[in-house]
Order: sequence, then C-alpha cells, then structure tokens
Amino acid sequence: MDSPIYAQARKRSATTNFSDNPPSNVVIQTSDRYKLDNAKSISLAGAIEQALRANYDQNQRDFSEEILNLNWEDTKESFWLPQLSLTLETDSQRIGRLRRGGDFNAGGDPRRPTGSFGVNIEDYVVFNWGKDYLAYLNNKESYRRATTAFKEQRRALRHEAIIKYFELLYRQKLVDIFRRQLRHTFFVYRYNREKVATRKINKQEYYQARSEYLRAQNSFQEASNALRVAEEEMAFLIADEPGTRYVLKDRLNYERLQMPLEEAEKIAVDNNPGILESTKDVNNAKRSYEIQLRENLPLPKFSVNLGAYRHSFAPGVSTTRYESGIVGNSIDVRASINATWSITGVGGFLNQRTTERALISRQNSFSELAQARHLALSRIQRSYYRLRTYEQQIRILEASSETNNRTFDVILENYLDRKTAYINFSDALLEAVSSDAALAERYYLHTREKVLLAQEMGVDELPGKSFEGLGIPRGAAK
Repeated sequence: MDSPIYAQARKRSATTNFSDNPPSNVVIQTSDRYKLDNAKSISLAGAIEQALRANYDQNQRDFSEEILNLNWEDTKESFWLPQLSLTLETDSQRIGRLRRGGDFNAGGDPRRPTGSFGVNIEDYVVFNWGKDYLAYLNNKESYRRATTAFKEQRRALRHEAIIKYFELLYRQKLVDIFRRQLRHTFFVYRYNREKVATRKINKQEYYQARSEYLRAQNSFQEASNALRVAEEEMAFLIADEPGTRYVLKDRLNYERLQMPLEEAEKIAVDNNPGILESTKDVNNAKRSYEIQLRENLPLPKFSVNLGAYRHSFAPGVSTTRYESGIVGNSIDVRASINATWSITGVGGFLNQRTTERALISRQNSFSELAQARHLALSRIQRSYYRLRTYEQQIRILEASSETNNRTFDVILENYLDRKTAYINFSDALLEAVSSDAALAERYYLHTREKVLLAQEMGVDELPGKSFEGLGIPRGAAK
C-alpha cells in the first residue's frame, strides 16, 4: 500500500496540472494534449473512410483515372473503327469595311460565305499482318495495368491510414507512460526537497531526484512533440484542418499472425504490384520485338479509302457529292508496301541494330521480372520473420512489464520508508517505464508489419482477417 504522503500526492496530481505550485528554480514543461479546442473523435473505420474520400492525392488520382479511361476510348475506337469526322471550311468573307482602297482592289473579299461542309472518312487499314493489332494489344495491356495500379494506390492509401491510426495510438500511449514517470519523479522530488530542508537526507540524494525529475520532463516533452507531429500527418492524410487533435475511439486488438509463410508467397506471386508491372513489360516487349521483325519484311498493307460526302456552298452554288479521290469515286481495297532498310547510319545495316535493341529489351524484361519476383519473395520472408520476432518479444515484454511495475511499487514504498537507496528507486522506475514503452512500440510495429505484409502480397486484407478488426472500441471486451 502507498504511503500517506504519496497517496496525497497522487490525489492532488489527478486534479491539478504539474505546473500548479511548482518547486522553485525548476522549469515545468507540460503538454496541451487535452486542450480540446480543436479535437476530433475518430475511429479506425472513420479514418479509413475519410482518407479514401478526402485525401488530396486520391482525389487527383481519380481525375487521372478518368483521363486514362478517355484516352483508352480514343485508342480503342481508332483501331476498331474508321475515323469519321465532320468538317466545315469557309473562305475568308468580308464582314465590314473600315476604309476603301484604290480601284486596283475595289472588290476585296466577298460579303457572302463560300466553302464546304462534309463528312470525312479516313483511310481504314483492313490488314497489316498483325503489326497494328500487336501495337493495340500493347496499349490494351498498358491500360489494364494502369487501371490496376490506381487500385493499388488506393489500397496503399487505405493501408497508410490504418498504420497512421495505430501510430497515433502508440504515440498517445507513450505520452501516458512518460506522464506517469513525470508524476512519480515530481512527487519524489518534492518529497526530497522537504526532507533536505530538515536535513533528513543529504544534498546528493536531493539533486539526484531533481535531475531525474528534469530528465522525465524532457522525455515527456519529446513524446508530446512526437504525438503532435503524428497528428499533423494524420490531419494531412485525411484532409482535416491543420492543428486538429484526435481522440481515438478504438484500441488495438492484438492478434498473432495465423497465416503460413507458403501461403503468403503464393498470393504474392499472383498479386504483387512489382511482379504485375514486370509481367506487363515482358508481354509488351515480346510483342514489340515481333512487330520489329515484321517491319523488316516487305509485307503489303491493305487499306480502303471510304472517301467523303461534301456539300459545297457559294453564291449561286449548292451541291452535295461523294468524293473518294479516285477516278469515278470508286471504293477500292488497295495494297501498298512501305519498307526501308538502312545501309549505314541510324539502325545499322538492314536495321540490324534496331532489331537487336528490341531483342535486348525483351531479354531485359525477363530479367526484370525475375528480379521483381525475387525481391517480392525476399520482402515477404523478411516481413514474416519480423512479425514472428515481434510476437516473441511481445510475449517476453508483457511478462517483463508486469514484473517491473510490481517491482517499482515495492521499491517506491521501501524508499519512502527509508528502507532502500534512491538509486534503487531510480533504476526500478526506469525499468518500468522502459518495458512499458518497449511493449507499446512492439504492439505498434507488429500491427504495422502485418499491414505492410498485405501490401507486399498485393491484397487488401490478410486471409481470414479484416484490418478494420484491428481496432475495437475502448472498454469493449477483446
């Protein structure tokens, strides 16, 4: 049981700020953490929803995705459909005259409009030995991959919001831990200040208590500053006002990882963003090389000129006719060969260097795919074993934290009863604070690593688990 002096100090510290009645010649540093002028209560699910809805980068990506879809519609229609367009052309006409010139140009531009209005149809390639189709497939695969990349970026934002929420929880926990340390050192410092005045303890012990108290203030201030930085990062991430403080509704629901390593690797091979990007590059490089091989062959291109319908208008003239640019306005399928083989200069003899570049690009894409696969699996391995290490450390730190706190309670009582030296009190307090802080850090790092593992695997959630379940309401049963 605590001594009467310490019990009275604890009661006073629960209702007053540390700056109340400060000891002389001591600078008191406190946190404005609980000044709720600009506080916002938020849950894990709320942080995720607001990030996906209001994040600036995500909004800009949504606009970019719309542009990507519009560009793809252009690419698709230009390949499958002939290009039809409406054209209106007029000659220059006189609207008014500011000054009449000499007789040599008395007429000038006509006052009535002349020109034509028509429906044009561009040449349509009927068959090009698959070269145009291979290029179209490259564009199609690049479009699909870009669409998937936007989804991956949205998923990464969701994961970032989850990590940032639990970082805030960790930072708030650290502030609470160092506030407790500050409360203990504050009490002992005042206790020793009273004792040294009556010569019941020596000045050495008094100054040791004073130094410990100042060190605790510094630790508390550093933790408070780190919390403010984390809150500002969260505010920017979810587009809240600068300076927003957060009251977190949820606490961490710690769970050990249940998924085997082999399952994580299998999922990553099919979904890892780096592997998907490299796979796209391999497919495109193979088709580009095939296009280059066909470009070196004198293969004819078959096309058809569908012509245009044109209406001409002028003073006394109004005619509509079909034009194809061919005598008799016939519609013909035509074949043409347009091949060039360099002898010297760019491309090398018979375009040899151009072909070699395409081949090297294809081979390089295979190497990049192998590298991406190796890197993804290596990261999965490292992440998986970090998780297992954190779990082992958490099990040890849970027991250590409980033991150190009980030890501190005993040593504090003994110190107040003058049954142990001050150094034992100082060491016990440091051990209790260090183990509590280390445990809070491992909880956060374990949660963060699980989210990063899912991101590396290329999935929203780990199999059988929802990340929203990492947060449970404060006070709820686990």
